[in-house]
Amino acid sequence: MKLDLKLSGLQTTEEAPKLALYLIDSSGEIKSKLNAIEGGKLDVSPDLQKRERGVVALGPDVEDISQLRADSLLQLRLADQLPAWEKNKFIEVPSLWWKRWIPFRTCVSGQVRKCFPIVLDVATVKARARAVFPHQPFPRFCLPVCNGIVEVWERTCCCRPPLIIDIPSIIARLRQLIDSEPIKFPPHGPGPDPGPIDRAVAQNIDRALAMGAAEQLDFEPNTQLPVDLLNLQTLPTDKALEYFEKTPSLWRFWCHCTAHKVGETVLSPNGTFNFCFSQFPVFLIFCRRSYFYKVKQWQGGGWVYIYDGSAANQYFNASDFASLSTFRGLTCGQVPPPDGTDFATLQAIGGTPSYQLTSHYGGENAGIDLTQTGAFSVLAPPSNGGLVGSDDAPWAKTLSFLLFFHPDLKNIGAKFYRLSVVAADSTGAPAGGASPEVILNPVAWQKFVFVGSNWQVEAAALGPNTKVTGGNTIIGLFEIPYNADALWLGGQYHQWLDTTRYADGRYLLILELFDSNGDRLVPQGVPLSGTDKAAAFSFLRLLTANGPGSTARVPFAALTHLFWFDNRPCYGNIEDLEQDGAASTSQCQFLRGNANSLFQVGFRAFHATIAMPPPRTFMSGYSLTWHKGLNGPSGILETGGDVNQPSTLLAGANAKTPAQTFAQLLGTSTACSFAVNLDVICKHTNGSGHIYEYDVHQEAAFALSIEP
Repeated sequence: MKLDLKLSGLQTTEEAPKLALYLIDSSGEIKSKLNAIEGGKLDVSPDLQKRERGVVALGPDVEDISQLRADSLLQLRLADQLPAWEKNKFIEVPSLWWKRWIPFRTCVSGQVRKCFPIVLDVATVKARARAVFPHQPFPRFCLPVCNGIVEVWERTCCCRPPLIIDIPSIIARLRQLIDSEPIKFPPHGPGPDPGPIDRAVAQNIDRALAMGAAEQLDFEPNTQLPVDLLNLQTLPTDKALEYFEKTPSLWRFWCHCTAHKVGETVLSPNGTFNFCFSQFPVFLIFCRRSYFYKVKQWQGGGWVYIYDGSAANQYFNASDFASLSTFRGLTCGQVPPPDGTDFATLQAIGGTPSYQLTSHYGGENAGIDLTQTGAFSVLAPPSNGGLVGSDDAPWAKTLSFLLFFHPDLKNIGAKFYRLSVVAADSTGAPAGGASPEVILNPVAWQKFVFVGSNWQVEAAALGPNTKVTGGNTIIGLFEIPYNADALWLGGQYHQWLDTTRYADGRYLLILELFDSNGDRLVPQGVPLSGTDKAAAFSFLRLLTANGPGSTARVPFAALTHLFWFDNRPCYGNIEDLEQDGAASTSQCQFLRGNANSLFQVGFRAFHATIAMPPPRTFMSGYSLTWHKGLNGPSGILETGGDVNQPSTLLAGANAKTPAQTFAQLLGTSTACSFAVNLDVICKHTNGSGHIYEYDVHQEAAFALSIEP
């Protein structure tokens, strides 16, 4: 049976929406699409005509029925409609219904950032709160989150009764929600770290965990809610009602709200997102729409939710730019691409840009690098050659290398890259004339793929690959992951190196490029060897962050950087306690004297440099502090920078702190217990952070008393 479809009120100048017939199940939800309406006619199948019971619905024709809500469709009971259809051979749809089925585009946007306190785990926050690591304060700024999927949820709130007359009730419910926040961190924002978090913050965390509120650590408490509360309390009633109408986070306190997911989108490398979708007008009386977001991130081979807007009570209008903050999640440490075209370079080691590495000490002339003297050699290094940063830190543990390949390299046939390492001698050449060791660690990059209606993550192996060319076997080739090839996750590295496998000292890291056949590509004008092929590109050494003179072209067949590896920890030890020049190594010490008796600590704090000493040691600094009794005052006995104490290291007499009198330490007390702490902080880094396990933290206890 074919029925004519009539749209009541349709003007000749109007375009009719595309419609379809849907089957509604016994629970009142859309079960399936029966068929689309074509040419203004609806085909009612014989099977459908035989149904004496059941409900169908007319609505907009969509591919994904999850986009529709059953209550937005014109529902028809077959038992009532079939006799009329048999007689009249048409269906008429009121304009109130079909006009709401004309879709329009809605777009939402925002940004996701990870902000201080950075909760890698609860112990980290508690340690930060108690200032355990005063030498390495955690940052208070926010960084963009990457490798994430943003789920976009639409919330519809319908108010019954429609007139809001009970502002005091809304205020009371809002205050109750704010008071229930178990963790209230202090305000944060860009700028320098003002100091350790108060101990009360750590107590808030302890209480929250004890009450099973660990999930509340995933996102910041909603700082807008207290503002909303203040406005409702201070505004006149008519203005308070207006404020309620335009603030989606308040609607839940008066209206009944439901939510459904409308789609998901991938976070861009800078943490922003944009998502547009087709939407149908809702003519439900006294209803309004808002949006919230859930953010999940690919971690350890699975999705982990790092933000939930409904749990955070953060809702937005479609026109709002949603600024979302979380305490969890991974940041990609975005490093801006270098200036230039048609080039390859070492961009960063972990989160450290390569221009901070003391491996460009030769400078440049007219844009030509003067540090490198050959494909696998550099100038004789200065005393800090291969170290990094203003404090000349050595490289330790596992290093992750981020390379940069200009997209146009694909046009010249650059298919593979290869990294090698070799020990360097004092002249900057491979030690003993050794050949570079090709780094063969397997590398696989992850990429986003859209499967069905959701984003998934797949891995793509980059290498190592082997090619045979000109009778030579070329090993350790890794495919260049160009941005145009896939939607790669951010924060991925091209290779890694375990420096603990090597003796402490200087090493050369070498980058080479190859084509699809395994032939090495070298910049034009560089002498060729074997199966080398000249190509229109450059190796660049990064000298500064950006701008004119920030790069130098390397006129050789490879790009080589100098690194200094060191994996020896710092040394620190409290060896004795001294009263009036008499040192004691006893385990339990009760020091008795008069007010002018002198107290000192004998200690050692150093880092043993190797044969080529830098101008300073690899110890960043040390400090000895004292603490009196339970929650008593504290002070500094001695603190110093990167000067070994004593200079003889383990040999000879130890170092002594400046003398303090018993009266200075005891204050108004005549007797009390004390603790003394020694903290020795190393410089070592892997490029992404300080190597804390190479630091030393020691504690000793004693008692002082002044006797007549």
